[in-house]
Amino acid sequence: MLELKDIQKSFGEVQVLNGINLRLEKGLVYTLKGGNGSGKTTLINIISGFLEPTQGIVAFKGKKIARFAPYRVNRLGIGRTFQDLRLAIQLTVYENILLALEKKMFAYSNKEQEKRIDAILEKVSLSEKRNELAGEISYGQQKLLTIGCCMANNADLLLIDEPVAGIDKDNQLKIISLIHQLKEEGKTILQIEHNNAYIDATSDQIFQLEKGVVVC
Repeated sequence: MLELKDIQKSFGEVQVLNGINLRLEKGLVYTLKGGNGSGKTTLINIISGFLEPTQGIVAFKGKKIARFAPYRVNRLGIGRTFQDLRLAIQLTVYENILLALEKKMFAYSNKEQEKRIDAILEKVSLSEKRNELAGEISYGQQKLLTIGCCMANNADLLLIDEPVAGIDKDNQLKIISLIHQLKEEGKTILQIEHNNAYIDATSDQIFQLEKGVVVC
């Protein structure tokens, strides 16, 4: 589904990624591990179009996408979350999913969209919070909401940045259950995470990054 060949990225004289070669197969969950500065988020940014590689090939379903803008990458079927969540905190939970679906503020949903949004809210355990402001739900629920927004365009590949960092046990278990459900639906997931219990519960394969290189 996704293939990375000799991905390199430098910022001036600082080499962040130094020849990453990875291949992701459909329907599996992959985890990127590594310390701060190892290049994890930089790699996610390159796959999703927020950064261009200095060198190398990113191919999604056989199509080279390394220099596509983020919106084009998203439309091809790659969704992502961010460490800083990037929710519209003054909109409701429901409206955040609608915004991710429509890609524009103040959109009105039709019945088909309402049905899809309700299905997403059910999957991410937020049906009872649909009319609450995103800024007023718990941090763990906000993490679930970001994954729901990531799911809105029915992406085949989900890039999830630290899904359980800093959240309570109950919402961790909900996210583990959600990842299993997405896998059963045939989604491919590439996630960054440090929580070993979560990694063990969700991962099919783990990639360890050190100084911009995959070491295992």
